Amino acid sequence: MNPRYPQFLVSVAWFMLFIGCSACLSPSLEEDPPDVNLAPHIADEFLTPAEDVLRVESPDPLVLGAESLLDPNPEDALYYAFIGEHSGIIEQATSSRHPTDELYRDALYLFDRVDVEIDPCSERLRGRDNELIRLFVSDRPFHRVTESGAEPDDDGFITSHRWLLRFRSQLCP
Repeated sequence: MNPRYPQFLVSVAWFMLFIGCSACLSPSLEEDPPDVNLAPHIADEFLTPAEDVLRVESPDPLVLGAESLLDPNPEDALYYAFIGEHSGIIEQATSSRHPTDELYRDALYLFDRVDVEIDPCSERLRGRDNELIRLFVSDRPFHRVTESGAEPDDDGFITSHRWLLRFRSQLCP
């Protein structure tokens, strides 16, 4: 047996140990995980009016809305639609993020007010006992908006709120 052979094995062992440890210490080549998209929110304390069921006693128009929309992700805008059961699509637009990076409850970005005016004596509502108005909010553009609802793009989330308007009989002349 060659006397240098054990020395060679020791050198190889040290080399392998060095390579193994340097691999442990080197930075990972994996990319950072992608940001997780979370659903937008409609906070009850921002709703106007706050009640879910409203008794409409006057023929005067009423305003339904949210003082602010919320999202945990720093989107540039949220997409919303007001849709009535009998009124159909009332309004569809976007709400911009507040220019400051102030967070609501240290977790949610604030977006501009959204609202819609409802005329209880409009042609579509005249003679009805009630009307269900829904507010749909998405963090992505809507794939489809119909009189029965709204659908976000594949990678988007949607949330909603609803108001039930109960009209006084013979409300409109």
